[in-house]
Amino acid sequence: MSLAGQLSRRSPAMISRASGSSSSAFARPIFARSFATPSSSSPSSSSSSTSTSASSTSAKVEATAQSVVRWDRYLSLRKQKRLAGLVTTVPTTFLAAAGAGSYFLTQEVDPSQAVMGIDPVYVFALATIGCTGFGYLIGPTLGSTIWSMFHRRDMKAFEQKDQDFFDRIKKWRADPSRQTIQNRPPDPYGEKVGSISEYRQWLRDQAAFRRKAAHGVFDDEKQM
Repeated sequence: MSLAGQLSRRSPAMISRASGSSSSAFARPIFARSFATPSSSSPSSSSSSTSTSASSTSAKVEATAQSVVRWDRYLSLRKQKRLAGLVTTVPTTFLAAAGAGSYFLTQEVDPSQAVMGIDPVYVFALATIGCTGFGYLIGPTLGSTIWSMFHRRDMKAFEQKDQDFFDRIKKWRADPSRQTIQNRPPDPYGEKVGSISEYRQWLRDQAAFRRKAAHGVFDDEKQM
């Protein structure tokens, strides 16, 4: 039988199966590509996670930079704190004197009744002066507390820098035990230092005090 006769004798079912197998063979790459498409989104997810980690790292760096106080910033804050203490000293002293005076100086005084053997007039006057002095002493503490309330964000770094500053003061200040009437130690605690230039001037003053003290000791030893 010829080849044409064999082809003509194929059943329609066989032809349909052959066509179905060919169509499924062509459909397989499309089906594979349909599963391969989600993998294309993995670079975007990794890039988004990378950008998130980078943003968190930059946020941490910014927070660390904000928590660090430079020396010029620290000295400016320290000067403001000291100024706040001086400003609040005036009203606290005035209020303490006014309150104590309005109470003690308006009391009726009986000269025949002494207080611990002292005239009541002197006792009330001393009490008024004592209350005034208490108001003067509590002023810097109150001012520093109010200043700290308005600078809570910088307090931790400020306290750390404050400790470093006092360590430097103890290291570079002159020995106050070598002072004389003519040669007083210049600002031994660095209370008046409010800027970097003032700190450099403080260092020069300490060096000048050392030279004067050493010169005086040398003269004394030479005379002996």
